[in-house]
Amino acid sequence: MPSVAALPTRSARPTIWAMGISRVARAFAELTPAYASQADFRIVDEGFEQAARSINEAAKRGRVDAVVAGGSNGAYLRQHVDVPVILIKVTGFDVMHALTTAKQLSNRIALVTHASTFPETEAFKQAFGLDFPSHSYVTVEDAAAQVKALKRAGMEVIVGPGLVSDLAEQQGLAGVFLYSTNSIRVALEDAIEAARLARIEQRRREYLNTVLSHLNEGVVAVDAEGRVQSLNPPMERLLGVRQDQIIGRLLEEEVPAISLDGPLRHGQKELETIQKVNDKVLILNRIPIQSGGELLGAIVTAQDAKAIQRVDRNLRTGATVRPAGTRYELDDLLGSSPAIQRVRELARLYADVSSTVLIEGESGTGKEVLAQGMHRASPRRDFPFVAINCAAFPEPLLESELFGYEEGAFSGARKGGKTGLFEAAHNGTIFLDEIGDMPLALQVRLLRVLQEKQVLPIGALEPVSVNVRVIAATHRDLHAMVRNGEFRRDLFYRLNILRIAMPPLREREGDIEELAEVLYQRAQRRLGIARPVRLPAFVKALCMKYDWPGNLREMENVLERVAVSHAGRKVSRKELELELEITVPELYGARNREAGPAQEATFAPLEEVARASEAAHIRRVLQACNGDRAAACRILGISPATLWRKLKGGDEAERASRS
Repeated sequence: MPSVAALPTRSARPTIWAMGISRVARAFAELTPAYASQADFRIVDEGFEQAARSINEAAKRGRVDAVVAGGSNGAYLRQHVDVPVILIKVTGFDVMHALTTAKQLSNRIALVTHASTFPETEAFKQAFGLDFPSHSYVTVEDAAAQVKALKRAGMEVIVGPGLVSDLAEQQGLAGVFLYSTNSIRVALEDAIEAARLARIEQRRREYLNTVLSHLNEGVVAVDAEGRVQSLNPPMERLLGVRQDQIIGRLLEEEVPAISLDGPLRHGQKELETIQKVNDKVLILNRIPIQSGGELLGAIVTAQDAKAIQRVDRNLRTGATVRPAGTRYELDDLLGSSPAIQRVRELARLYADVSSTVLIEGESGTGKEVLAQGMHRASPRRDFPFVAINCAAFPEPLLESELFGYEEGAFSGARKGGKTGLFEAAHNGTIFLDEIGDMPLALQVRLLRVLQEKQVLPIGALEPVSVNVRVIAATHRDLHAMVRNGEFRRDLFYRLNILRIAMPPLREREGDIEELAEVLYQRAQRRLGIARPVRLPAFVKALCMKYDWPGNLREMENVLERVAVSHAGRKVSRKELELELEITVPELYGARNREAGPAQEATFAPLEEVARASEAAHIRRVLQACNGDRAAACRILGISPATLWRKLKGGDEAERASRS
């Protein structure tokens, strides 16, 4: 299909070829100058097969818009050339005029016309009392044979088109040219109009072809029989055919994989069907073309499934704003201890490359905060960050989440399939938390994704290329798991390219005080406290003594409990401490561990003590247990809540007695 640059340059006026042999050529030469302002005429002294070759060659180069011809030559050209052919039409007046001229020469007249005879002939015979033969011919040989036969029959004048007139003169007879000047003039004017309309149609076709040639989508148009009328370059590439080889041929014969039963046999649209053509998976739309209830043909459009997948990924990953799902930066890793400073330095160094990172550390140390911060500091920051906890899904569900699936891949599969998280993270980062809990079968698939940079969705035939940076995290000892056969050695080495060990909170000397204050302020904001207060000094001291086995996550939860008890309330330190000993016993357990094991004595259960002495008895037991409330409750046979209530009641009674 020609592009705009390849289209031939044409003059402002259409070009018309007048195909003339002898007398017809002379008639054209006399009449065409009068139309020089409307068209460029070329008189061509050729006929039949030779003329057809010349016309078709010129038409390919855009050098002819229409053809004028007469008789059998015109009829032949109409069937063998690709431009409009206007025939010189013989009218009844032409017949009467030519016969009148012939009668002046002789009464032995014969009429020979192309393809058919004329009813006006009988009227002329009756008017002049003549009886002469009328014949028609189809081919040149047929015309020559009839002229010879008429000569043998004693005819002296032959009336007919230019070919017949010339043949008559070659046989020594008089030839009367059948076409009148007016008929030739009408033919020339019809040719000018046909050429004008052809040019309009050609411009429309060229415009449409130019539009189609610039589409990324493949398009092919067929007629009502299914013969290809037009197709654009993308469709040539998708079908593996050339335009000059397929135009005019049946599409279903050339490309059997594309059926036209729906649009051409049943007049039905077939949209977004998936069809494998040659080695490509195509998305096809087949649409019938109808006008006034008549089926004119069909349009078939095609897109490469891989191209649609690329567009889908671009839509998912092409956002320029900060992608949802990331809240933290590397500066959110608070603390000034050497251990956490080293983590931040490594993270910034590793953020600039795309190598796989393995983050090791106890639960609650901030592994996902580190992963998000690395993503935000990397060149992939404008693309998705996708996180998944590998321990949170059963094996079949984890597989479909990571790699996606095709429609119908398994019972209950979503219509249209599902995009996996690796595809969703294209050009960005995927965070595989708790990688040590991934089943061995999925470890094999993950290893292949890391090696090949391709994902094969469940039920799919072709893999999808992905460009993803992988950050994995675990609290488990992968070295030991590899030795025990619980984790694949090859996957471990693929993940352990870059490694960061997150230090537990107990090893971050000097950070606990800073973190406790920050997390306490955050807890108050989450609770909606209008006027946040500082963390009480005695609570901060307790935090610094505790070893925090749950790390930052535990500290965040504990300090939120403290905020509920303290922030926004007016309570004395003693009342707050009594309440906190119940709500956050882990902090008080830390203090007691530092003081050493409790020195328990033999005390009576609280139920054996007089009510007025309960508070004093509880204090003695607590003192003996070095403040270990859990131990005191065991000795007294009461719950922590009862212990707190009894102590509080005793304090109130003591204040009342003083007053």
